[in-house]
Amino acid sequence: MEFVYFSFLQGVVAFFAPCAVALLPGYIVAYITRNDGNELQITTKLRRGLKLAFLSILGILIVYSIAGVFIVLASQVLKAYMKWVTIGMGGILIVLGGLMIAGKNVAFSVNVNKTSSKSEIWEAFMFGVAYAIGALGCLFPLFLIVATQALAAPSLLLGGSYIFAYFLGISLMMITAILLSTFARNLFMKYLRKILPHMDLITGILLVFAGGYVIYYQMILI
Repeated sequence: MEFVYFSFLQGVVAFFAPCAVALLPGYIVAYITRNDGNELQITTKLRRGLKLAFLSILGILIVYSIAGVFIVLASQVLKAYMKWVTIGMGGILIVLGGLMIAGKNVAFSVNVNKTSSKSEIWEAFMFGVAYAIGALGCLFPLFLIVATQALAAPSLLLGGSYIFAYFLGISLMMITAILLSTFARNLFMKYLRKILPHMDLITGILLVFAGGYVIYYQMILI
């Protein structure tokens, strides 16, 4: 059960992956604020914000599902060594975290500034896809750890709870971010811009702790 909480926190960390969270300001300015005047009722704003959030989450789910399929296929080959693979991924997280703390750029960049404006629904979905690709590009080892632990779990229910907790973490953060941008746009953008320059450092510290925890967790199981 302890790893369920860990998986949830890793989903939250994945949301704040530098190359993913950097997409938020542009999306908020270009999409969330479109035709969003103060005259709109609170219930209308809430419905609109939730609609955009869940469409974005759908995009995230599809990308992570595809990544999960590849991980499952690879795990069949490495099944006997999954604990050591996980420990290795923990070490990679520590290295990635150390590089981020040192100010090194270890992320893949994703640009959605030229997204088509055909419809708000399509834009929200594609934003979720781009956000998931950005999060995976930065922190794929983090998701790999959660996925491998889910595959190694003694029951399907327990393993599924790890994946669900991870996805719940990143989804709740997406809903919170979009609702904040809907109801407190100026305040949210102000603090988001202040935090963005420090995201590498913050994420790096969290990754070092996450990597250390994963190695410790696996060592006590051996």
